Amino acid sequence: MNRLAALISCWVVVLAPFVGGRARAEGEPALTPPVAETSTDVPYPDGATGEAVVDLELIVDADGTVSAAAVLDGREPFAGAAARAARQWRFSPARRADSPVAAKIRARVEFHQPPLPETPPEPPAPPTATPMPPPVPAAEAPIEVTVRGARREIGQTTLSAADVRAMPGAFGDPFRAVEALPGVTPVVSGFPFFYIRGAPPNDNGYLLDGIRVPLLFHVGIGEGVVHPGLVDRVDFYPGAPPAAYGGFVGAVIAGQTREPSALPHGQASVRLFDAGGLYETPFAGDRGSVLVAGRYGYPGPILSALMSTVKLNYWDYQARATWRLGAQQTIGLFAFGSHDVLATTGQTNDPSRPEQSVEQIGSDFHRLDLRYDRGLAGGHLRIGATLGYDVQGGAGGNDGTPPATITDRSAALRFELEQRLSSMARLRGGLEARVDRYGFEQGTLLPNQAGAVQPPIPASIDPPPTNLTGAVHLDVVWRPMPRLELVPGLRAALFESSRAGGQIRTTVPALDPRFSARVTLAPGLATISTFGISHQYPALRAGPVPGLVLSAPGFPLGVTHLQRSVQASQGVEVALPADFTLTASGFASWWSGLTDLTSLCIQVMPPTMPPPASPNATPPQIPYVCPDDQPVSGHAFGLELLVRRPLSRRLAGWLSYTLSWSTREAHFPTVDGGTAAATVSSPFDRTHLLNAILAYDVGAGWHAGGRFVFYSGAPYSELAGNVPVPPYNGHRGPSFFRVDVRLEKRWSLGRDRSIAFILEGLNVTLSQEVNPMASDCIGDMTAQGTTTQCTQGRIGPLTIPSVGVEAFF
Repeated sequence: MNRLAALISCWVVVLAPFVGGRARAEGEPALTPPVAETSTDVPYPDGATGEAVVDLELIVDADGTVSAAAVLDGREPFAGAAARAARQWRFSPARRADSPVAAKIRARVEFHQPPLPETPPEPPAPPTATPMPPPVPAAEAPIEVTVRGARREIGQTTLSAADVRAMPGAFGDPFRAVEALPGVTPVVSGFPFFYIRGAPPNDNGYLLDGIRVPLLFHVGIGEGVVHPGLVDRVDFYPGAPPAAYGGFVGAVIAGQTREPSALPHGQASVRLFDAGGLYETPFAGDRGSVLVAGRYGYPGPILSALMSTVKLNYWDYQARATWRLGAQQTIGLFAFGSHDVLATTGQTNDPSRPEQSVEQIGSDFHRLDLRYDRGLAGGHLRIGATLGYDVQGGAGGNDGTPPATITDRSAALRFELEQRLSSMARLRGGLEARVDRYGFEQGTLLPNQAGAVQPPIPASIDPPPTNLTGAVHLDVVWRPMPRLELVPGLRAALFESSRAGGQIRTTVPALDPRFSARVTLAPGLATISTFGISHQYPALRAGPVPGLVLSAPGFPLGVTHLQRSVQASQGVEVALPADFTLTASGFASWWSGLTDLTSLCIQVMPPTMPPPASPNATPPQIPYVCPDDQPVSGHAFGLELLVRRPLSRRLAGWLSYTLSWSTREAHFPTVDGGTAAATVSSPFDRTHLLNAILAYDVGAGWHAGGRFVFYSGAPYSELAGNVPVPPYNGHRGPSFFRVDVRLEKRWSLGRDRSIAFILEGLNVTLSQEVNPMASDCIGDMTAQGTTTQCTQGRIGPLTIPSVGVEAFF
């Protein structure tokens, strides 16, 4: 009979937020260690022989799940089997008073070889385990407890998939939940393009497992491009991220996928606008694991009912295979990709085709990542190689603008190392190399543009660049004393862009120092400081495609400077009663050489134009002016507040508020075809930004929640025709608010199996938004001098109703 035991040792380490390493302070509530709630059976590995003992170190999160299982001692194949099984265990979490806290515990798994069956053979008994005993009372065997600070990055906000699954308006997607954080202003409510602490969307970085991707969200509906069942957490760095993150002068949003599971499991969902699924299973005696996932969107019927001129579809896929080479070595292959198309139907100038569907946004990307992971004594090593292919494009408009497409064929190599140097210091370092080869294609004119003159390829992108980027980064997490943590770091990078087969080459080095500090002033009270300098390629605008600004990174001809930001913040973190936490931060950012692609390109009538040769002659092309292709400088500063109680609690609350100002030296087109410079509020400077969330677990499988979103109006300029006039950005549009709701009923179907009915709605108030990137125009801009009169346009109401069913098995 196969006998084994998983025993909690009498060494328990509790991770209490914001508290430096120390013994329990006098007067603090006693700690209750975690207790196993599920079976701790570990099957005897196939092909193994003999007896074995494996010691594990587990991190049990505050929700009772095991987020990490490290082998302290034990031989293969027993060590791997025990670690994989332990990740599926569930506990009643450790508690200090009545508050659940994360805990680090040690567990021992004993393997005993099953005896040969008797004659006559009897049916084999299922594997059994000696259950984890409850904590021994202190009077009999005292438990040694060491309280430590929660191990997360200074200045980082982490959104776990489990914590945000029930957030109203997020549709169960941890990437969508980023919008509810302080400092995050959507360009359009519900769309996943953000100004973050004043930085425009093209300056924010998106990564998945350290792999760069052009976006983490689908266009329109805003779902993440990775199935939420594969996402473990999302790390958000609004400014001055660690040295490992570089090449962006704005924020960094980094998704991390889950570790391979030791047990088969799956998810499936069907909603009004999409369907998706995920399945993962181990194989070859748990040495390998395979996962497949994907989602297909069909929001057309809903959009047609709400906005008849808009068409949208999207899909994504993920596939992962891992193989354990030894006790501490794993090789893996991860492939994923995404597709989006957003089209609009509008009037044309062709009597035979009065309406035509025009693809405004087309976006595809694909990644293939090969990685090698090795556990070290007190550390971890990863080597990864990635191939990528990206396509961004959009069709032309009825004004003579032709279709345009940018492609990027990329290859990247990364080396990442983390190593504990001593009980007080941990070293993190790495190398990166990346090559991007960009291409640009300008298509033919639309059928209704017959006779129009094909405009030349934009000079800014002709010829397209090839970029070679290399970087080395290093930082040290140093704790010279229990209540002080310092993280000095440095990133050295080389940005090289070449054109015309290397005949034109620009190379610029950059040094990015980073520093952060956490000082614990008292139990549950800490100050947080961050500072960093970052550099990024300039953005090359590829043309004013309506509804989409195509761009590629690279140096404009004759330019040898990078975009540069200096970011600093000072904050305080406070542990409040009833498991609430408060974070308050003041921030300041300064930019130079900034290229903001949200600025609009407009057609400006030249002072004089020759009359047409005949009444039927095609009017000459009227040039676009894109003023902020010129680099600008600017700054932003503000105050951010976040009060939250985990959404996994029965009664959960979340309140985020931002008070901020963002200005820059911008350029505006003038009626004579020139430009004028002025220091103004940035295009999406919204002084007040508020998110309030309340969710409640009613019981009997019912869960309900609501979310209120508010932000003040964006600045704008009055227009003469379609040309802005002073005072530039001297006026404010109306404020915007919306309400999101979510209702769930879940039925349990046994261990780890459930099915749920979910009703969710984004913007159930059907609120419209006045947006500085939209305009309503009357008339035509023609060679005869007719002036188009434009005013700020309204968007929406952008609302997303969702009725769906999801299952876990």
